[in-house]
Amino acid sequence: MRRRLCLQRELAYLVVYLAGALAVGELLYEHMAAGLVFLLAFPILRKNREKQRLKKEDCEHAVQFKDALISIKASLEAGYSMENAVSAAGEDLACIYPKGCFIREELERIGRSIANSVPVEEAFQNFATRSGLEDAQNFAEIYRTARKSGGDLLRVLQSSVTVITDKMDLRREIRTILTAKKMECRIMKAIPPGMIVYFRIFSPGYLDILYDGAGGRILMTVLLLVYLALVWLMEYITGVEI
Repeated sequence: MRRRLCLQRELAYLVVYLAGALAVGELLYEHMAAGLVFLLAFPILRKNREKQRLKKEDCEHAVQFKDALISIKASLEAGYSMENAVSAAGEDLACIYPKGCFIREELERIGRSIANSVPVEEAFQNFATRSGLEDAQNFAEIYRTARKSGGDLLRVLQSSVTVITDKMDLRREIRTILTAKKMECRIMKAIPPGMIVYFRIFSPGYLDILYDGAGGRILMTVLLLVYLALVWLMEYITGVEI
């Protein structure tokens, strides 16, 4: 089923990109077939698109992990052991997230590992490795160190959970600011092609000089390259790692 959904997503993206390439060919050269040349850039753009999708997925997983930490912290403060706190967190998050989502599956896997006599710190380390989340790795390291040092485990875990959740909240605020800037960039990216469409519809013949002869086509190509360079610059600035 997942493989089928993945194939459907790939085909849908290819269709959208093909339509966009044909539209660019029509806007810039008045020949849709000319847009087929841009299909050569499809693998690069697809790789970048997949990278953005994975980054968005990681952000969603980080939020889910933060909710799990908050639930675990509340259970620990209520006197639960870590083993029971993990089980309680799974029950709490069942009211928030649907069955089969990332955090519920991972909590169930951690719970099964603990039930099979796997040490709690090892179960969390395995989770951190599978998920690739930096915060999960930090939590696993803190928990393992606290268990080995034999200190006040509850106090250490409460403090670490507070620090990790505060850091996640700060990241979320920064992402909110960046989201607003990304929306502004999307509007700016839509203005040049929007202007061309406007002139093509409401002022027929106004841009004919750009479509007649080699000079106009060369100019349109140069403008396209400048536009793509500016788009890349905007994506680079707003795509800063947090």
